[in-house]
Amino acid sequence: MKLLPSLVFAAVLFAVATDAFAATTPPPAQSSTPTPVVAPPEPVPPGSHLKFDDYINDLASALKLSDDEKKAIVSFYQADGAQLKAILDNDSISPLEQDRRICDLRDARNAKIESLLGSSDRTATFLKIEAKYRVALIDLAGDGGLMPLTAPPAQAPAASASPPAPSQ
Repeated sequence: MKLLPSLVFAAVLFAVATDAFAATTPPPAQSSTPTPVVAPPEPVPPGSHLKFDDYINDLASALKLSDDEKKAIVSFYQADGAQLKAILDNDSISPLEQDRRICDLRDARNAKIESLLGSSDRTATFLKIEAKYRVALIDLAGDGGLMPLTAPPAQAPAASASPPAPSQ
């Protein structure tokens, strides 16, 4: 029977101690300014008729790209253009497999661009802009818009209808 009073005493002591501790611990400070929520960039809506030059110009202005960096980035995208179009046009592979292949191409291309950019600030900015344009770029690739432009064939000079005038 001596155990029961000891247990009651311990329970009361525990309750009093936790109440006293709770009363001495100040509540966490409430900040008067709300924590800003950083929203991801709004994606370019599909079907918005994105021009590849618009994307490159956005990158160039945000990242302050040199002409050589700009040309290199364009070449990375155009190098993937034919492969992207082939993946998107291939009805024999599942949509899941298409997504995986597109993701692999994008990751490899982005790794090249990230190494070109060098700094982590420029890389972070690039990744934000790329994420904004990602779906529109895939749509553009499906339409053949990332294919390198080929120069038109050189035309042979037209033969003149009249013979040259004799020189005097």
